[in-house]
This record gives sequence, C-alpha cells and structure tokens, in this order.
Amino acid sequence: MTVKLQVLICTYGADGIARLAQSRHPKVSGVEYLVSWQTDGSTTVPESLVRYDMKIYPVSGKGLSANRNHALVRATAPLLLISDDDVVYTEENLLNVISAFDDNADADILTFRYDTLNCHKTYPERQVSLACPPKGYFISSIEIAFRRDSIQGRIWFNENFGIGAIFPSGEEDVFIHDCLSAGLTGRFIPATVARHDGDTTTQRTAMLPSIPLTKGAVFIHTHPADWLPRMAIHALRESRGWFRGRALSPFSYVRNWLRGVRLARRLRVFPTPDYSAKYLRHG
Repeated sequence: MTVKLQVLICTYGADGIARLAQSRHPKVSGVEYLVSWQTDGSTTVPESLVRYDMKIYPVSGKGLSANRNHALVRATAPLLLISDDDVVYTEENLLNVISAFDDNADADILTFRYDTLNCHKTYPERQVSLACPPKGYFISSIEIAFRRDSIQGRIWFNENFGIGAIFPSGEEDVFIHDCLSAGLTGRFIPATVARHDGDTTTQRTAMLPSIPLTKGAVFIHTHPADWLPRMAIHALRESRGWFRGRALSPFSYVRNWLRGVRLARRLRVFPTPDYSAKYLRHG
C-alpha cells in the first residue's frame, strides 16, 4: 500500500493510549496512523492498536508540542494531518484531506473544520488564505494538514507553548505564523476533517490567568507592531464574559497579558530550535 497521508496522533500515558484504542480509527487505503506516545514504559500497547496501518513510537518526556515534534520527525508520508487521541474520523474525512491537496497543488498547508457538539466555532463559508483570515476565525490543531516536504526539518512546534509547557496553549498560532513567515502558502478549505466532542483546551481553561498570559507571549511574536492595542480590544471583549461570570475581569486580563509579554521576553522563547537530532536519538 502506498501511503499518501499519515495522521500524526499525540497521546500521553496509560489513559491516553486507552482513549486512542477506543477511537476505532477506520482502515482507509492510502492512510496510516503514526502515534507519538509519551510514556514511562510501564504500559503495553492495547491489542486493538496492533495493526498494519498503525505505527506507535514511544518517547519519554512531557509536553504536547514536544510530542508533536517527535511525530513530525518520524513522519514519512507526503501529506500529514495533526491529531489527538480522542479525535474520531470517517473514511470520507480522511479522503477529503487527500483530495483537497490534489485540488490545491500550490498550497503547503491546508486547514479544515471539525464537527462537534460542545464548541461553536465560526468558519469561513469559502476558501480563504491563511495570510488574510476573516475576523473571528481561529485554527485548532486537529484542523491542520500540510505537505511533509514543506515543513519537516524547517518548521517546528515551539516547545514553550502547548499543554505541559510554560505557556499552556497557543502552539497552533505560533506554528502557523512561523510557516507563513517562512514563505509557505496556507489556505482554509470548508470541508470536514474529523469529529471531536470533548471539551477543547480553551473551554477547560477559559477562567484561568494562563489564557491572557499565553496571548501576551503569542501576540508579541505574531503581531509585534500592534500587540498593545490588540490587548486593549481583547480585554474589552472579555469584559462581556466577565459580567456573565465566564471570564476574567478586564484588569486581571490586562495584568496577565503583560506578565506574558515580560515572561516571553525574559525567557527568549523565540525562535524555535531544530529538534531533529533530539527526537531521532531519544524517540
């Protein structure tokens, strides 16, 4: 079987590999699942995951972006799709990805939409360039696909961002920004790529100071010239949620945003180094 698309699945620990086994990924011609599993080695691979189309690579350590980089180093297929251990696919979903790249031969990165019961996201009604996204549109990791040759060895997930890192979210924004800054072409495609009914990281952490903290770090990288007025606008928007008890106060929002700016500058979290040797040696 010639593999056209690899789904890069990141999971952690015994609970993560168990969730993956419950997802029942479909067997699709031309599609392979590459699993980066952060584990201490005390858990064995569930029997249902011992399949010809499922490659599982254990790796030590923690951090979602580190896990994604380990998967990226191991990838071999022409097309790659980012995923997590609780995402559900159909054959049609995965073939959508392959056909979209066939129809967009000039694109390095394509983003899609996913179905869910728990999160009401706003998507464009038609194809749009990721360089000029419409207001209100944001990208989730599990919607990102790209050509391996355009990314591998060139662009990495910044390991200072994402679950388990200093800044526990924002890895998608930094990754897409770094891709576009490197001259790659990105496009949103209005096709469904997956289903995910669990709570998103944003939903679980909406009231935590880490959200504006991370935005401060992300925005000085993605919007270095106008992050300050953007902060003020975001704080005003958040005030509506604060009145309803669903968000931090504007004062707390701004204070933590500025903390994120100072922390990112002090720790010099940009740029991202080359991780190839690290994960080929230890993964």
